[in-house]
Order: sequence, then C-alpha cells, then structure tokens
Amino acid sequence: MKYVIVSSELSKNVIRAFFLIILILYSIQQQSYAQVSDRIPRWEIGLDALSLIDKNELPAYSLFGRFMLNPQAPKKTSLRLRLGAEGYAYLDSAFNEDKVGLDYRVNSFFVSAGIQRELLIFDKGSVYFGADLGYFRKVNLKDYTGDFGWNVVGHDYYRETNLRFAGILGYTHQLGNNFAISVESSLQTIYSHQKQDTDYVSTFNEDNIIISYENSTVKSWQSGITPFYQVLFSYRF
Repeated sequence: MKYVIVSSELSKNVIRAFFLIILILYSIQQQSYAQVSDRIPRWEIGLDALSLIDKNELPAYSLFGRFMLNPQAPKKTSLRLRLGAEGYAYLDSAFNEDKVGLDYRVNSFFVSAGIQRELLIFDKGSVYFGADLGYFRKVNLKDYTGDFGWNVVGHDYYRETNLRFAGILGYTHQLGNNFAISVESSLQTIYSHQKQDTDYVSTFNEDNIIISYENSTVKSWQSGITPFYQVLFSYRF
C-alpha cells in the first residue's frame, strides 16, 4: 500500500492557480484602467515562476514581497523579503519483491531579506541592482524495513543548512498599473553545512546489532553566477 502526502505536483498546481488568478485580475484591471488613480503602488507581492519548471533550488511554496521606500523619488529604493517552505511524505509498505518498506519525509525552509535600487529607468520598466541575505534549511529522513533472511531496519538522516549572500541585477516590466514581471540574475556566495547519518540495524535476535554505520559532516564555501535567480510575477498595491 502506498501513500503520498503533499507531492511536488500539488505544489505546481497551487502555483499555476496563483498565476491564473493574476491573469484574471489583470484582465479586470485592463477593462477598468481609465478609472485607475495616479497613486504609485508601494507594496508588491508575487511568486517565482521557476518553480513551475523545477529550475528553482528554493522551496516551491514561496512568497516574494517588496516595499517601496521612496515612491516620489526619480529612482526608487525597495526592501525585499522572500519566505518559503515545502514538505511532503512518501509512505510505501510494499516497495518491491523483497518486502522492503520505505518511509520518506522531506522538509525545507527558506527566508531572505534584502534591498534594491533602480539603476536605469524606461517608459514601462527599470533596471535595478541590490542584495539579498538568506538562510536555507532542508531535512530528509528515510526509514527502511526489510526481510532478506534476517530483519533489517534502516535509518538515513540528512540535514543541510546554508547561509547565502546574493548580489542582484534585475529588470522589471510593468503590465498596466498594478502588475509586473521581473527577471533577476545573481552572483551568490554560499556557506553550506551538511550532515549525513546512516545506519542499518539487524533485529533478527532480541538484541539489536548495528551492521552498518556512517556519520559524516561536510562544510564548504561555494560561489557562482546564477543567470536566472528569480522570474517573478507580482501584483502591486
């Protein structure tokens, strides 16, 4: 018997629904555009479209927001914030002919904050630069049970945490008065801390016997250019 809870496909369906709502609101806005006031929107909220094509290393369930600090200035400065979380469980009690059961759980969390400032201004868009400081945490937990002539219980625990600093260059294009699309590239520096804990225990006798054990920790620094850091569809208000 097999159970899947909160799959990645469900994540995509939620994101697709959000973009559909944006298109509907955009259509309504275009019909009543003549009634829109000259007020400059200061708040902005949206989603990253990279999650739809599995090109985003960050959690699929994410919200991105910006707050404009100086709406009357020629070049705007905004605060940035992104919050994301994702989790699902895969429970399978009939994995294969060897009667191996597998419980697989994944949870991840991400938060970043930053600032951006316009560099070049055009009629319907602008080029901006900025920086984000983020924290990411991911946990994978696997539990195995099997019958290979002896009973075996396996446990595999993986945890990754990292701090990341991203210098950003982006372009945002206005779609009417309240909608926008933004494409960003970044130069990132990431400090990563990974921990792996794996063991297999024989339960053939009353006394559990550890027959395999692995415990490793890896710390590393990584730097690189990300051509598509975020592709954002957002609503301004």
